[in-house]
Amino acid sequence: MISSTPADFCFKQFSIWHQQCAMKVNTDGILLGAWAGVDNTKNILDIGTGTGLIALMLAQRTESLASAFKHSSNNQPTNISALEIDESAYQQAIFNVKQSPWAERIQVIHHDFLSWQQEQKIEPESFDLIVSNPPYFEDSLLSDSQNKNLARHTKHMSFEQLLIAVDNLLTQGGEFNLVLPPEQASKVITLAENMGFTLTKQLLVKTTPKKPISRVLFCLKKEQLPKTDETLTTSTLTIRDQEQNYTPEYIDLCKAFYLKM
Repeated sequence: MISSTPADFCFKQFSIWHQQCAMKVNTDGILLGAWAGVDNTKNILDIGTGTGLIALMLAQRTESLASAFKHSSNNQPTNISALEIDESAYQQAIFNVKQSPWAERIQVIHHDFLSWQQEQKIEPESFDLIVSNPPYFEDSLLSDSQNKNLARHTKHMSFEQLLIAVDNLLTQGGEFNLVLPPEQASKVITLAENMGFTLTKQLLVKTTPKKPISRVLFCLKKEQLPKTDETLTTSTLTIRDQEQNYTPEYIDLCKAFYLKM
């Protein structure tokens, strides 16, 4: 890692270097970091942190919440664990976190998620919020790069394995927030509901007004709730208008992070 090289992305309160990561900074991660619910969270887990982007965004957002309630007796800083299996991405995330204002609140961990709890003796129900921008290619050809395969394909960890492990680590009533293409999102939601999770919130994302839904951000609550109109909140967000300018709703979601918003 060469610290003298310019950052690849400069946000308002932190910067990201991503040369060593198979998955670079992208809109999916920015959306999830800005959208995931952080109210009253004390312990957050970011699965597959990559550059550390989402963990850093959540650190910024939870710091703002803490400062708003600085006189509260329950004002303890939110702890964030950022898990990464790939060695190069792990080193990149450590570097990015160290350059940020929240290095003391984010722990970057180099480990396979499926064996992490057992090997490290992580207590069950340790987190009230878990987030992930997970691999989702299931049947496409593998790359010659092992790093890219870990970052992009479900071969190493299936959606079912992911949900079982998340279920074990979430507190009762805790939330699992993800971003996936629509087909994979539907599959994960069905699996999760069969396990006793409840889909409580989803954001349907289009890149432009005439394009179909390309991503779904969704929140799975570890609690079985009756399906009613009040249970699920669904919104739609278009990133750019017909003139390729950011839409007001995208600006409203992300303006705390982008330098030019």
